[in-house]
Parts: sequence; structure tokens; C-alpha cells
Amino acid sequence: MPDTFNSESKILIRSQWSKKIIKYINKRLNSKLVYLGLPSPDAEDIQEWIEYIDEVIAFQCREYPKPSNPEQSVAEIIKLQNKLSELERKKKISNFVVYDGYLEEVLFKGVDNAGIEFEINNLIHIFNLDFCNSITSPMEILNKNGDIHKVYKFEAIKILLQIQDLLKSNPKKFVLFLTIHSSYFGPELENFSKNYQKEIKHLSKKERNKRILRSYVIENLKDFFRVNNFIPEFLPVIHYTGVDNFQLLHFTVIGTDKKENAGIAPFNQDLEGLIREKFLEINNKNFKKQSINSFKENDIKIDPIKIFESSKTFKLWQI
Repeated sequence: MPDTFNSESKILIRSQWSKKIIKYINKRLNSKLVYLGLPSPDAEDIQEWIEYIDEVIAFQCREYPKPSNPEQSVAEIIKLQNKLSELERKKKISNFVVYDGYLEEVLFKGVDNAGIEFEINNLIHIFNLDFCNSITSPMEILNKNGDIHKVYKFEAIKILLQIQDLLKSNPKKFVLFLTIHSSYFGPELENFSKNYQKEIKHLSKKERNKRILRSYVIENLKDFFRVNNFIPEFLPVIHYTGVDNFQLLHFTVIGTDKKENAGIAPFNQDLEGLIREKFLEINNKNFKKQSINSFKENDIKIDPIKIFESSKTFKLWQI
């Protein structure tokens, strides 16, 4: 396991992409925001966005990527708690909680490894799900009977959106950042998007994989948002190289509660066009649009705010 996942590309995304979106939401809602995520023990993302954050709900495992064990050290958890306590003492945040365990684990059990019951009372404005491993890799968790149960990251996202939908707070406007490894394991993607896979079969394995994975994630997240009464607005996907040469994908989805009482939330984007967009990449500390000579993809803008303000969903943010 690397000492840190805080690569130069990660810093750029955090400070030049995500922060711009968070600042925008803060201004639109005219209030500080509630954060739920998987920060490092040094809480770099929270510190970067601190002027816009009021409350923090954090998950910290003991020894990544090992399954939780009571014999493991709690040093990383204490370090994060101390960082957030300092921010609270300085009145930079009003409240925080650090759950001992993996996100999937705590949501499945309803309680963390220290016995703290999981609950969300306030609307979440920033979901920062920095998994950094495969979206198809399950977390093995012991249930009350001592049996192993496999919990997938998509299950955790579905639970979070269900909770968000049930909260009485309004307006329900938020952003979900999802970072995953640009690879997949298991049969679920092998027969997914067959026509698209034929289109890209001439590309290298790396380029094929990230496009299949992007399509898979977008289609699943689209459905999760809509059945929970949120309109998803997908911004361009960022492909970047992290520490130890890990190839990562960063997804950004802006969520907006639908106004209609009946039916699932609408989808205002063209799915086929969306999964055929160019990727954003990072080159010399700048965001660049990826171009492949042998494969034509839809052009994109680079500024996330301009992209969102040109969307059909944006009209609901003007009310």
C-alpha cells in the first residue's frame, strides 16, 4: 500500500475541478455544505474545501485494503479525528463524525467497528467517494452470524441515495464525486454494451477498458439517481495516473431533486452521446481533452460550471 494517494493529479482535480463545483453549489444554495466521504487521515480534501463546508461525515478504515479486524491499529482513525477536532475548535466546521470502518461495511452493518450507530440527519451536499480500487471489487464483511457477506460499492451508493431521498430537507441539490480504478474484474462487464465494445475493439486494452467501465458506471449511476427521485447530470470523466502508476477514473454527477410527484426522475442527457465523449486528462498540470486519431469521439468543454450551466437541468437551479 502506498504511503499516500495524494498525487499531483489528485491535487489538481481537488483544487481546480472539484473546488470550483463546490464553491458554485455553496453560492447557489447560499449556505455552507455537508460533506460525506472517504478522506485520508490528513483530510486533504476537507482542508482544501473548508471555507465551504460546515459538517463532516467521514469513514476511515484501519489498514487498507485488509478486512477490518479489532487487533488492527486505530492510529489512522485517531489522526483523522484529531485533524477534524482541530477544525472544529477553530470554528471552521460545526460538527463531525468519523466512522471506524469501510463505507460499505458501516452501511451494511448499520454500525461501525467502535459500536457507533450510523445515521444521517442532514442533507448531504458533497459525496466524495474516493475508492481508488475497482468498482466491481466487493468488500467481504462478517454478518451477525459470523458468515461472510460480499458488499459492493454500488450497493453503498444506492443506500446513500435512498437515505438522501428520504430526508425532509430541501432543496436537494448536491454533487457526487466517484474515483475508481480504471479496471474491472468479474463477468458483469463482459457482455455489457456489446455494440459499443465492437466499436472500440481496435483500441488498446487500456483504452477499451476505461470506455467500457465509463459506460457501465454511467448507466448504473443514472438508474440509481432516477429511482431515488434525483435528476443526474454527468460532467466529463477525468482519466489520470495516480501513485504507483494506478490508472484512475474520476466521475462527477450533479444531483437535483425532481419537481414532478409521479414517476421516476427524468434524464436530460443523451446517453449514447455521453458515453462517446472525449475523456479529460491531465498534462503538465492542466486539463486536456484526450484525442485518439483512430477513434472519433464527441467534443467537450473543460470548465465544469459552463458545462452545467448549458444543461437542461440547470433551469432547476435558477428557481
